[in-house]
Amino acid sequence: MSADIPFIQYSEINKCFELEGCISSPSMTPYIYAGYDTYPGIVDQIDPSTMALVNTFTAPSGHNDVRSLTYDGTYIYAGYSIRPGIIDQINPSTMTLVNTFTAPSGHGWVRALTYDGTYIYAGYFTNPGIIDQINPSTLTVNKTFTAPSRHNYVISLTYDGTYIYAGYFTSPGYVDQINPSTMTLIKTFTAPSGHDYVMALTYDGTYIYAGYSTLTGIVDQINPSTMTLINTFTAPSGHVRVYSLTYDGTYIYVGYHSGPGYVDQINPSTMTLIKTFTPSSTYDYSISLTYDGTYVYAGYSTVPGHVEQIDPSTMTLVKSFTAPSGHNDARALTQNVIKGNNYTVFK
Repeated sequence: MSADIPFIQYSEINKCFELEGCISSPSMTPYIYAGYDTYPGIVDQIDPSTMALVNTFTAPSGHNDVRSLTYDGTYIYAGYSIRPGIIDQINPSTMTLVNTFTAPSGHGWVRALTYDGTYIYAGYFTNPGIIDQINPSTLTVNKTFTAPSRHNYVISLTYDGTYIYAGYFTSPGYVDQINPSTMTLIKTFTAPSGHDYVMALTYDGTYIYAGYSTLTGIVDQINPSTMTLINTFTAPSGHVRVYSLTYDGTYIYVGYHSGPGYVDQINPSTMTLIKTFTPSSTYDYSISLTYDGTYVYAGYSTVPGHVEQIDPSTMTLVKSFTAPSGHNDARALTQNVIKGNNYTVFK
């Protein structure tokens, strides 16, 4: 890897943006984790240096369809699209089950996860939307946020070091800014007409980015101080339905539910396209993205699942991972170590 930034323990920070992608323990071997739409759910541990399979977690019976992953500095968390919602806490050293969270009645379909340095947050595909704040030590609910009327179906979450942000599967799209201390609403961003279904959120140290499932794909840049629109990126023709976003300290990356599954690199200063990564024509729907400090990773809705490692300096393929037979549709990606240079850690 390139020159490293210092490791920072989770206990030392509460101002890190996108905690699942900033920091980790210096003793932890860096891996990529891919979660699949399988019955039961499967999570593969991938070596980024070789893009080879290291180990696999197979969920208990009934824990079906991994739709979200996050990391808390110790454990990997897998959220399932079932009712009631279930989250498995996984030991990354052994890829075995540590504990399971079963959501309260009515809190169904875990479609988004994030972490704020203290708690895990689970967003549910419910009407209205619900977010549980979960104690990772006990896997019990600490507080719950119930969204305002019409803010239905939580589909995306992120954290900016101060607030939790929830995106909804609504028309127009809404993004709620939530105080994690009280789990109450601070402000709401209402997207312009036609900016529908907030499939993905990310944060770049200054702005929140919301990606929409629209023809053509749209990404809004939002000021978190005012929850107002700053600028908009409209994707090139054929780059349809934004399904995933990530940030590498310089650029925003956008994955599309298109065939092939394009990944666009966007300049956040101008909200303009820099480069596009075009995978093989057989790899459609880049439905998950993550960044490990060196490379961007795209997960595809293929049979079996496929993950590509992309060089952000050239937007070209470095290595590929093809999942074992039956590990289908890489719907979620995360990583357990960030060691990159040119990567903003604090706001």
